[in-house]
Amino acid sequence: MVKFYIEKVVDGEYYPNLAKSGVKPFTNEWGQFSTITPYSEPLLLVEHLKRYDIDFKVISSVTKADNDTFYPIALSFFDFNINWFELMSDKLISALKNKNIKILFYYSEGDNPYTIDNHLSEQCVKHSIPREQIKFISANSEASNVSNFLHVVDDEILYHYRNRKHPPAFYTETPRAKKYTALVRMHKYWRANIMATLWQLQLDTDGYFAYGNSIDSGESENDNPIEVDKFFGLRQRTHTFLTITPFNADDLSDDKHNDHTFQVRNHYDDSYINIVLESHMDVDGSGGVFLTEKTFKPIKNSQMFIIFGACGSLQLLRDMGYKPFDHILDNSYDSIKDTTLRWKVAMDMTLTVLNRSKQEIHDMYLKCQEDIIHNQDLFNGTKKERLNTIIKKLNKI
Repeated sequence: MVKFYIEKVVDGEYYPNLAKSGVKPFTNEWGQFSTITPYSEPLLLVEHLKRYDIDFKVISSVTKADNDTFYPIALSFFDFNINWFELMSDKLISALKNKNIKILFYYSEGDNPYTIDNHLSEQCVKHSIPREQIKFISANSEASNVSNFLHVVDDEILYHYRNRKHPPAFYTETPRAKKYTALVRMHKYWRANIMATLWQLQLDTDGYFAYGNSIDSGESENDNPIEVDKFFGLRQRTHTFLTITPFNADDLSDDKHNDHTFQVRNHYDDSYINIVLESHMDVDGSGGVFLTEKTFKPIKNSQMFIIFGACGSLQLLRDMGYKPFDHILDNSYDSIKDTTLRWKVAMDMTLTVLNRSKQEIHDMYLKCQEDIIHNQDLFNGTKKERLNTIIKKLNKI
């Protein structure tokens, strides 16, 4: 069992620790915690535990805490300008110094855990807080190699929950209208490099192909982890592509595209393979893997997939029990550490597949039946074992 110290309960809901006061549950303001400093939001881990009847205890006073108690801070954004200990009460700081409580940051993003660890360690020294009292859950796999950190593929559990009202698209041998699905909501230059290449080769019409219109996103072309000029014409091709966006595959609004409770079914049940453009190709220079709902959408909905993401993305899925169609797809790209070379090998393999006839891709799909059904069953099944594992590991770090 795990024990949490949550300072306030409002109308029966657990109020986010350190968050702005005076907000009522499920109002517009309640939904804006993630956009307001210190970016502390409701702890969904507690909701997941409740959903699967996993024992936990919540106390409302720091005087009832002990060294097995966690003070949880669920974050939408880790702001390095925040001095966390200055936001905490004197009683909480005293309990930390006396090792009568632990802080638990729960962060579902892929920021470099080494950088976060250094920042927190410096703050601990400044405030005379024992470093071992500060724990951190991260969605970056490299967190497993950092003391006091724990890696959790949070988006598997989160997407399973938020998309629960949509029945999955099941495996069927019925021919599909499109070869592939490739959907980009938020502009990044490496994503544009991929989509521009498909567009130039006139492959966009073979798939559910979308590139959003949020091109002016503050993304600098210099931030691209791909060495674009190693590929003849790619830079200009991408510039041209961006002048004719957006490309739309549905009529949903931008807000609904970003809402996991919405889904366009034919993106999944009417194409064979999903070209997953993950959140990062280079995960904040950490060497880790960050998997999001983008990967789990095709898994839930009976598609093959190719992942443009961090080195080791497919291996992490294997470690979780998933099967990435190694007998059909050339997944060698996944082990390539050099980001530009990994992009090229994955791009070449994607083009090799998409240049096949629809019948040939249909035959590939049929050969993947066992893996497709296995992946879907694993994703759609209970997450109780995953959550119990998190709690067991949390109580040990």
